[in-house]
Amino acid sequence: MNNNFLSGLGIVLLCESAVAVPAGTTIDGGNTIHKTDVITPGAKWKDLEGKEIQAHGGGILHYKGVYYWYGEDKADGYLNYIGVSCYSSKDLVHWDHVSTALPSQSMPAEYGAKGILERPKVIFNSKTDKFVMWMHLDHPGYSHSVAGVAISDSPQGPFKYLGELSPIQGSTYRDMNLYKDRNGAAYAIFSGDNNASLYAVELNADYTNVKTPMIEGTTWAQIVPNESREAPAPFYYNGHYYLLSSGTSGWAPNAAECYEAPHILGPWHSIGNPFVGKESNTTFNSQSTFVLPVAKHPGCFIYMGDRWNPGNLADSRYIWLPFKVHKDGTFHIHWRDSWSLSLFNHWTSPVKE
Repeated sequence: MNNNFLSGLGIVLLCESAVAVPAGTTIDGGNTIHKTDVITPGAKWKDLEGKEIQAHGGGILHYKGVYYWYGEDKADGYLNYIGVSCYSSKDLVHWDHVSTALPSQSMPAEYGAKGILERPKVIFNSKTDKFVMWMHLDHPGYSHSVAGVAISDSPQGPFKYLGELSPIQGSTYRDMNLYKDRNGAAYAIFSGDNNASLYAVELNADYTNVKTPMIEGTTWAQIVPNESREAPAPFYYNGHYYLLSSGTSGWAPNAAECYEAPHILGPWHSIGNPFVGKESNTTFNSQSTFVLPVAKHPGCFIYMGDRWNPGNLADSRYIWLPFKVHKDGTFHIHWRDSWSLSLFNHWTSPVKE
């Protein structure tokens, strides 16, 4: 079959099927995503104003039909010169920069332009009607390593910085994520013990601190001990909790590993590297940051990773790839040069609200 002919009709070839996309789609040699419904992993991704999206180490909140993408703004360099950016979208492809949700100048000086803020994540607390952000805060050289917490009345902010804490006394707090369970309980999942182990800690009712009294196995656990994993990205489907992670090799990519458990606090066991194909041993030259459940398509998810460029962090690219968890709990993540969100309609029938 002539692939050039299909491209002229506005068809993108995918592993499972051919998915229609608008005719006339252009992707400048794979370097820039234009205003189409196509996602091109590793391309420059621009917002609706034509500026490159700055949301590194980020995560997504889906609230009242709108997606909010939070991440590190690296436009001015490695340290927290700008703060946490917030973008909004209704289709996960076209993003509007709505705010700097947590400006660096609103934080203590040691975590502003002279400090480090990484991997901000936001969840909504329906009991307090607040949006709660957690992040990893540090000093240059990673000599401090604590959690930072901020809250807001709206998803776009401004978020008010509340302070710092160490969820597990004696442990560092670095690469992190938040997970809100089906019963409303929320957890911080993070790399501790100088990146030696992964921990999960239940949060209090306000999501602004840990739940007390802290009881190992009940409110917290060392879920992956002594395996040197970081960049945790949790998700759930059909009675199984999953946790994607990376090894600890600095900016250099490495092989992902996924863990599975019957409960967020474990016990967790490894199910191996779900990435398959060429460059799967480097997670397609990326590092995990978030796994997004696809609304109306149970079992369908989007892997979100960062392709770090240590020489120019502002030009670090985003690797977003679709995958489906099967009924037996297995899944694989394949590389795609480009793909359309309509792919999910081929994998499952949309669930009506």
